[in-house]
Amino acid sequence: MASTYTPPPVTPTPQPPYYRRSLAGPIVLIVIGGLFLLHNFGIRLPIWHYFGRWWPLLLILWGVIKLIEHFDANRRGYRAAGIGAGSVLLLILVIIFGLGAHYSNDVNWGGVRDQIQIDDDLGGMFGNAFSFDDSLQQSFPADGSLRIVSDRGAINVQPSDGDTIKVVVRKRLYATNQKDADKYNEQTRPQITVSGNSVLLNANTNNSGDHAVTTDMDVYVPRKAALDIAGRRGDLNITDRKGDVKISWQRSDVVLNDIQGAVKINLEKGSVRVSKVVGDVDIDGRIDEANVDEVNGSVRLNGDYFDSIHLSKVTNTVTFKSARSDIMIAGVPGDLEVNGDSLRGTDVVGPSRMVMRSKEVHLDDVSGDLELESTNGDIEVHAASKLPLGKMNISGRKGDITVVLPPNAGFQVDATTRKGDIATDFGSVKIDQSGGGRSQATGTVGNGSAKLVINADVGDIRISKS
Repeated sequence: MASTYTPPPVTPTPQPPYYRRSLAGPIVLIVIGGLFLLHNFGIRLPIWHYFGRWWPLLLILWGVIKLIEHFDANRRGYRAAGIGAGSVLLLILVIIFGLGAHYSNDVNWGGVRDQIQIDDDLGGMFGNAFSFDDSLQQSFPADGSLRIVSDRGAINVQPSDGDTIKVVVRKRLYATNQKDADKYNEQTRPQITVSGNSVLLNANTNNSGDHAVTTDMDVYVPRKAALDIAGRRGDLNITDRKGDVKISWQRSDVVLNDIQGAVKINLEKGSVRVSKVVGDVDIDGRIDEANVDEVNGSVRLNGDYFDSIHLSKVTNTVTFKSARSDIMIAGVPGDLEVNGDSLRGTDVVGPSRMVMRSKEVHLDDVSGDLELESTNGDIEVHAASKLPLGKMNISGRKGDITVVLPPNAGFQVDATTRKGDIATDFGSVKIDQSGGGRSQATGTVGNGSAKLVINADVGDIRISKS
């Protein structure tokens, strides 16, 4: 008899849910890679600029792809792909670089490049270098003044023959090809504009967008024309003028020679050399080095000076103010040099006032009244042999003080050091050394016409005969 037993149906082993890999990540990579590939084939797109503005579209594209894949998976009956570790990493990188590109577009990279003194080309990063030459010429109004505006490039100003202005242009720019270079050259041609007695020369270097253009100009203009020059970057050389010169520049080495008129310079970074000026000289800003020579007028220096200042043959008042120095001198027929840790001068005419921090001072052939103070550093002053002797008030917080006077000078002395010794070559000066290291010297020498006051906090004092 046949069996009636029916075995139970076999339940198939459940299969893991099937899903397809997402195409979002590969598509985003294809878009980014395609843009850089176009750049490598010479199609110069401002990728970083566009990426900084439109990078959220990559996230939107990613989300749209994932949404399409989700509905397609539901329709076909399989599980949609999730977001893996690789996709998460790619998303994070896109967000980081997108935010960086967005905010970096607001940075003035030209100004940053100027501050850290990076060369224009950066190894060809901005394209190939092209050069162009040009010239401009037209009549110049009688008794006219010239204003020059240049964003980037050296300027050399010399006297012209007759009543004309002539400009010789040498231009350098960076572009992908000759066609683009010609276009940028046309966009940045210098321009001369005349309005009454005022003439404007515009180098026009900033009219090419983000493309670096440097325009060097030799400017020939009548001697009597007053100059007003403004710009950012490039050396300035001005020679043989019979009018005022005003310069406002960001980064430059400025050289002025043989100027009959007032000179005013405002410089953000660079060096200044001024010589043979009949008129006042005014220099302001953040300057590496200043050399001023043969000035028949006063000299005013104000700002931060990072290297040194050298003055010579200045007939009128010299004033210098910075974070560490406050100096006023009636005249410097000789030489005066100020750097980071010292002041040295020869043939200095008073009345003079010098207040400094942490500088050693050495002055020779000093005439007239002198007020001198230095917080840290030795002080040595040699009076001029010409009599009568001027009044002197010298003080130092830390450092020795030496004063050298003519043997026949007449003065009254009052010298004190809180911690140190006093010595003198003048026999009529009495020295009192009390306890605790304090010393004092008083007395009258000769006719006692001049007053000599010396104060040292920590340091020795010596009063010597020359």
